[in-house]
Amino acid sequence: MQFSVVVDMGRRQHKKSRAGCIECKRRHVKCDEKRPICSHCISSERLCEYAPVRFQDMQPASTSRKRTRSIESPVSGSSVDSSPLTQLDPPVNMLHAELFYHLSTETLPSLSMDGSSMSILPTEVINYGLAAPYLLNELMALAALHLAILRESQRDFYRHHSTELQNHALRIFHGTEIDASGKPSVPAFLFSSILGLHLLCDTLVFRDQDFQSFLDRFVHYLRIHRGVRTVIGGNWSQLKQTPGLKSVLAEGEASLQMQNNDTEAAAVCRGLLARIRAAKLGPAITATYEQAIEALQQSMNAGQGGAPTDTRHVVAWSVMISVEFADMLVHRRPEALVILAHYAVLLHSCRDMWMFCDGGRFLIEPIDQYLGPEWAEWLEWPRHVLKESTSGRLATGTE
Repeated sequence: MQFSVVVDMGRRQHKKSRAGCIECKRRHVKCDEKRPICSHCISSERLCEYAPVRFQDMQPASTSRKRTRSIESPVSGSSVDSSPLTQLDPPVNMLHAELFYHLSTETLPSLSMDGSSMSILPTEVINYGLAAPYLLNELMALAALHLAILRESQRDFYRHHSTELQNHALRIFHGTEIDASGKPSVPAFLFSSILGLHLLCDTLVFRDQDFQSFLDRFVHYLRIHRGVRTVIGGNWSQLKQTPGLKSVLAEGEASLQMQNNDTEAAAVCRGLLARIRAAKLGPAITATYEQAIEALQQSMNAGQGGAPTDTRHVVAWSVMISVEFADMLVHRRPEALVILAHYAVLLHSCRDMWMFCDGGRFLIEPIDQYLGPEWAEWLEWPRHVLKESTSGRLATGTE
């Protein structure tokens, strides 16, 4: 078989990117290599993954020296020649060892500094991770993200490895066969929860300064998080009876079902509902907004009943909203942006935690500017919260 190659000398040729994402390479388009999500994958709403970096490529130059010496086998007592491959492939990946140590001593404990937010102990979470590689990879990815925030001088290094580990975790997860019995697993549920927190943190802390790009990434986070939740199944009643999750889910469900109509947040949500209904946007759109506002009030009630370091109510809202609401954000519907600004008040209340920082403020202020003076009354409460609040110390742990 013969192939003819014709080169168009008039066309401008560009240098192929070897570091582009897998999806862009598959589609034969030039990747801008933005991490963790490139621009093409954001606009086409595709899963953005990058090929893992070989461990040898991360080693200092000194490790490339070839050394062959005779070593004694501890089993047989015989001498064997060590090959260059043995020298380039150390038995312990020191980066992963560092991440695992930081995960167990800093990252997991920091998710609930007073012990109220994580009913499953960090040691139990790690044990589940050791039994499920996709969960362990995501846990290590979260630890790398934590270090990227703590160590500013090494931010790019740790964030790169955080993205690589997360992509690896997603590949393993999607390639894992579902339990033949149909029973939901504890590792899958934990993976969904940790992944959601990771994606939200990465979107908020390592954000695009351009608000439009940031909003696209935020919608991408919503869709990926919901997609993983869909994969693990929707049999909530069965999930609540799963050993290891029963007490955790019962506690979380009870907090979301708290009825407290006497708070400022409840009054704000009622006022927002009234504005939406008075706008006469049509049954379908109105129902979508009503559901998002009701979920917001549930999350706010749960936040008021929990500890200051409880993050579950912040992540819960992104799971409870509908796909249709995410579509409203894509189209920049003003009412959807107003609701998002009210959700940002929740984020702002957790601004002292390393995974959120000033993400709430960043959402509220650009939305206010984008919508303009005619929507000022709709945004009165989020603006008031920003004005009255004072920024606290960033709670990053003991690094």
